[in-house]
Amino acid sequence: MLLYAHDMLYLLLIVMLLFLLVFRIIVVSGGSMRMTLLDGDYLLLLNNTFYHTPQRGDIVTFWSDELGKLLVKRVVGLPGDEITFQDGYTYINGEMLDESYLPRQGITQCSASFLVPEGCVFFMGDNRTGSNDARFWKQPYISVDNIRAKVMVGISVLPDNSWRGVRVIH
Repeated sequence: MLLYAHDMLYLLLIVMLLFLLVFRIIVVSGGSMRMTLLDGDYLLLLNNTFYHTPQRGDIVTFWSDELGKLLVKRVVGLPGDEITFQDGYTYINGEMLDESYLPRQGITQCSASFLVPEGCVFFMGDNRTGSNDARFWKQPYISVDNIRAKVMVGISVLPDNSWRGVRVIH
């Protein structure tokens, strides 16, 4: 029995260290990523200590100096990208962006164009008609240093969204 308690203590210590150094859990608050992430979903995140280079399509958490809070959005533009919008679609360097993760296509509205500077990224929420994202911010480019973590897993346990269960986030 003593050996079992000893092993459990080690296991608990390892899990605590993993969640202090590698992983983090947060709860989604808001609808900017609806239907990909719902209000109240739990997210398992990979801390930026182990996630260094954002890729287009990644869903990450980052600190917004302009809004003064942590946000969850999708990486759309990378350093050097020119982002434009036409007929409800997003274009990166003149090519239509494949956004098969969106529940509806052709609904992204914006009359501005953006050129992402080095060391920065451009974010948008998946709920294109209900997201306050880089298209509307005074400072649309977020430094990669402000990225806190990459979303790895979504967990829906609330009565309104339990049908989604546990899922890997792309």
